[in-house]
Amino acid sequence: MGAAAREIVHALRKHPQAPKIGGKIIILGVVTENSNNGKIFLQDLERELDGYLTPEILSPTGLLCTDQKDRKYDAAILSNVLVGQNWIEDQEKIAEFIVTLIKLLRDGAVVIIRENLVEHSAHMISHLTKLLDMFVAKDRSHLGRFDFYTARQVRDSIYAHSNFLDIFWTLCVKHTEVTEKNSESETTFREFLDKTQYTEDNVKSYEWIFGTDFISPGGINENRRILRKFTDIYPGQRMLDIGVGIGGGARQAAREFGLHVLGCDLSSNMIMHAFERNQRDRDHRVEYQIADALTYQHEPITFDLVFSRDCIQHIENIPLLFKNIYTWLKPGGEVLITMYGKGYGELSPKFLEYVRQRQYHLRNIDEIGQLATDAGFVNVHVENITSRFEEILREERHKTVDNKADFLQNFGEEMFNKLIHSWEDKIGFIKDDNHNWLLLRALKPKLE
Repeated sequence: MGAAAREIVHALRKHPQAPKIGGKIIILGVVTENSNNGKIFLQDLERELDGYLTPEILSPTGLLCTDQKDRKYDAAILSNVLVGQNWIEDQEKIAEFIVTLIKLLRDGAVVIIRENLVEHSAHMISHLTKLLDMFVAKDRSHLGRFDFYTARQVRDSIYAHSNFLDIFWTLCVKHTEVTEKNSESETTFREFLDKTQYTEDNVKSYEWIFGTDFISPGGINENRRILRKFTDIYPGQRMLDIGVGIGGGARQAAREFGLHVLGCDLSSNMIMHAFERNQRDRDHRVEYQIADALTYQHEPITFDLVFSRDCIQHIENIPLLFKNIYTWLKPGGEVLITMYGKGYGELSPKFLEYVRQRQYHLRNIDEIGQLATDAGFVNVHVENITSRFEEILREERHKTVDNKADFLQNFGEEMFNKLIHSWEDKIGFIKDDNHNWLLLRALKPKLE
């Protein structure tokens, strides 16, 4: 029985809104004359679903031709439909297909879409994520859309075939009545990140500044210094990296410390680079997923370490985040986070506008420590490392000015001026004790 099929069905069963036993599921796949792989996978799916859901297997073209309109199915699994039908770059055909699919699925139905993108650019991961995230099927009275849950690599493909670009998306169907309020497409926070701070040009310019594979202050050397602040770090441990970005820190943790790392991020623009470089490096200790750390449900007591670099200032509900981290850590496990914070100086209007534009939610050092304690962590250590942040800002500005010609050739004068002003603003915010850089380290208590 195929491991990939078992993995996909397991993901379906573990979804927070997994269909109940006895429900109906649509299975769609592409079977070609040149390969039995598609046929075998569909047969494996049927066996895995036996006793759980009643499957109906359709071809992609058969789905498009169906005259069914009632929402009677509780789930759907699609395997290489877009690649197999050569629809992967045809946005109109994908839209037609999704509209038909959504009309057949009940509210709350779980959908898993698997596409092997090994022959395609990793940019397709970002493109499909945005399309699925924002797509709305609309008629006169109803809106149908997907609630995004996760996109991650098929582990069987990683371990058996060294293929890191076999990806599956897990989504949930949401049907609503058309109202004046929801008649226009909503903007997700992922879209905000990808269209503002983490545009493709911004990501490339950050990497130019911070060094290959890194977009966090200080690059590879600073990341190593911070990783060494874990009190007990050794090969074989499992680490969750929240806000992994383009993935360099996760690969460094595997390469230099021997960790097995799952890196997650909400920005598809950034993490597509992580997927792509994962395929290049083929380090089986590193996996990535697109997921929201507030809503995705990892298995409890899974990780020895949780790590995050300069990400959680984007998160408003820190109590929920810390609760989740506490749940995911093994007893005695450790969390280590750096984050943007606020100081105790009078917050200037310019700083408040900066925070608003970035959609940051900043805490001071005492607030972060208390939130960690409230979540149940012990040995809570919070450190103000703003002086080091200022050093890094000055070093980065100096590097960029000294290499201005190269920067201008790659990114242009507008980006150069934008970054120079940003560094000057941050240094000013630090001087006024508005902008802080904080480090949190804490333990989950060991079992008695």
